[in-house]
Parts: sequence; structure tokens; C-alpha cells
Amino acid sequence: MKKTEVLFFFDTEDFTSECAAEAILREAEICSSEGITGHFAVVGLLAKQLASWGRHDIIDALKTHIIGTHTYGHTLHPDICESSDLESFDEAYQNVARDEDRAIELINDVLAPQRILFACPPGNSKSYVAMYYYADKGIPFYCDTVVNDGRGTALHYCNQEHIDYVYPMESSFFNENPDIDGIIEGFTDRDRIIIYTHPNIAVKTEFWDVLNYDKTNLREFGSWIEANDRAPEQTERFYRCMRELIRKLKCDGRFEITNLYNILSRRKPRVLLTKDMLPQIKSSLSFQLTPIKEPSYSVSDIFFAAVDFLNEKSEYSPSKVYGFLSEPHGVTKTCRVSTAGLKKAAAEIRTDTFIPECITVDGIALGPADFLLAALKALTDGCEEIVLTPSEQLVSIDALHEMKTLKMNGKWRHSDDFRDKYLSDRLRLQCWTLRYE
Repeated sequence: MKKTEVLFFFDTEDFTSECAAEAILREAEICSSEGITGHFAVVGLLAKQLASWGRHDIIDALKTHIIGTHTYGHTLHPDICESSDLESFDEAYQNVARDEDRAIELINDVLAPQRILFACPPGNSKSYVAMYYYADKGIPFYCDTVVNDGRGTALHYCNQEHIDYVYPMESSFFNENPDIDGIIEGFTDRDRIIIYTHPNIAVKTEFWDVLNYDKTNLREFGSWIEANDRAPEQTERFYRCMRELIRKLKCDGRFEITNLYNILSRRKPRVLLTKDMLPQIKSSLSFQLTPIKEPSYSVSDIFFAAVDFLNEKSEYSPSKVYGFLSEPHGVTKTCRVSTAGLKKAAAEIRTDTFIPECITVDGIALGPADFLLAALKALTDGCEEIVLTPSEQLVSIDALHEMKTLKMNGKWRHSDDFRDKYLSDRLRLQCWTLRYE
């Protein structure tokens, strides 16, 4: 029987209160004493504050766990979405890199992790720009994602493996008699689950950023308002429930408590894509534009491979892939293109950046899926002319319910000026980068 993988995550974010930081120490120690590795998503400014407060006890406790980045300033404005919701991807990327380079530097300097293994967005802040940035920095996982199918299936998107948050501990652990067994039963239908919490909320009655950074920077840096302290018995109940949940999961044969290093170590190596694979790939994509599961290739992988093969390369080594910056539109009626025209167009296509939404072949404007299907036919059949009929240009994301309906403006603590003009739509336009582990 395949076990459900369970991971414990801690959004470690409140840089306004040394008192709240006590919960980081306590929760890290609970994980360590129970023999599990926690995942602490640390805000860069909190790492800086821990050093400023002289909290070497917390720093040392965190060093035994897996560290991720929770952005530079969390809700400090402009936040990661506000700074990257731009038409120009390059400008948006520079904005993200400016702040997140500082976050990574602070985390590395203060916590000295073996490796920053994951990125976690704060709140409702799913920036496709940030995903590409983190992947470029060699960070393999993106957690608390909307790229999920509701089952915990291992999905790759924008060059990172995505894992969604599922169960927040604070939703029930302050209750007098939480049903731990019932909570566990709700996990059994998933391949993988992240159980998560925010350490500050174990000791505070509300979130720090509500008071200091809601929609704008309400306070000068260092002149913050602290949330009210939680009743000590509530805090202790929370810790008892957390420990009980860990112990019950450890004893339940249906589950395996694991960590991202274990998941990374079990990853299959990527397989070279060669020309002899193309007939089967063509057959699959002609039926439906969808990722290939075995071996694992995204549609972008196949597109870039087809471009390389048209340019007389013999094999394609899967690497970074990209989607679109605007919606592609395919042919609207039956047309014909030549193999010579496809090769001429392929010579102008770059494979290290976003895929063009329109590709002109023999004077005809093709959508990228039109071009890909024609290229596969030319490469496998050896024909001089290919007939194209109208077809879908994007991979279906119907199974990714959260991403399909995502719209971030007017939610969480974003500024009222944040319009989400590009981010949510462009996240969906990266659907060609989707692949399965």
C-alpha cells in the first residue's frame, strides 16, 4: 500500500516581535524531540531581526531543520506581487531579484542552511515571476501553491516542483477537544500533504501584519504594534496537540512523515528526448495537448526539442522551460505549410526564453501548438507539406481548480493599487511548463 507522505511546515514570518519568536524555538524543539525534520519558511527580515535580538538559541534550533525563503519582507510594501505585476517580464524579474537576493543573503548569513530548499509565498502572493526567479536560483520546490490537483500529485511548473498547503494547525488546535483522529482520517485520500502553521499565532491572538502592514506600511520600521498575547493555556494546548498529531501519524502505517530532502533524493533523472520517441509523442499530442507522463516531459520540453530537431540537432536534454506572456491563438481554418518553412521558422526561435505566441510559416500565422504539431509530423513522416486544422493552443488546467479561478487583487493585504493585471493570467499561461514527476 502506498503511504501518504506528510510534511510539517512553519511560516516563520513575524519580524516585529521578539516575544512571538519564542514560538519558533518551541516548535522547532518539538519537531526535534519527536525525531522529525520541520520546514521553516523564513522571512529575510526576520532572519535579520533574530541576529539583532541576539537570539542564537532560536538560530541554532532552526539549523537542524530545513530552511526555505518566505520572501524578503512578507507584507512590507511593495510586496512581491505588487513589485512584479508589470507588463515587462524583465523589469518585474529585476524587482523580484532585487528583494529576494537580499532575503537569500540574510537567510544564508544568519541561519547558514545546508541549502535553501524551497520558496513559500506569503499569503495570496503567487507570482509567476518569482517562480522563475527561484528556479534560476536553484531552489527546487515551491510550496503553498495553487498548482495542485487536490490530491497531492507531484507536479512541476515554471521549473519547480509544487506542493500545496493543506491543513492549518491553528484551525483547530486552540479548541478544547480537537478531534485529532478525525483530522488524520481526512488525509488518507492524498498522495502528499503539508500540515502547516504560523509560529507567531501560537502566542499571539492575531497576525502581526494586520496591525502593521495591512494594504500599506502603517508603521515606521521598528515602531510596530504587537498583537495581544494569547492565554498561556491556549498556547500550551496548541503545543500538546501538535505533538499528539506527530506521534499519531508516526504510529499510523498509512502515513510516512518525510521531508523535502527525501523527496529530492527519490527524483528520477530526466531522460534525453530523442527523435525515435517522436512517433509516440506525436500520437499522444494529436489526441490531446497534454504533458507526457512516461518519460516525464512538459509540452514546452517537446516544443523546444522539436525546434532543436528542425535545426538538425540529434537529441534534446530537458532543462529550463517557459510558457507564454500573452494568449496564443491558432489557425482558424485548414491550411498547409511546408517542412522547409518550418525549418526556416525554427532557426529564428529561441529556446531559452518564453515561447512566441505567433509563429509565421510560409506567410501563415501559426499558434505554437499548430507549429508543434506540424513539426512533429514533418519530423516523423518525412513529408514536404503538412495540413493543419484548428486546434487548442493551451494545455487544459481544468484539474487545477485553484489556479483556474485565481485572481489575487482585492484579497489578503495587498495594496489597493494592486490590480493583478498580469500575474494571475500569466501564471495560467505557463501551462505548457506543467509536467508530472
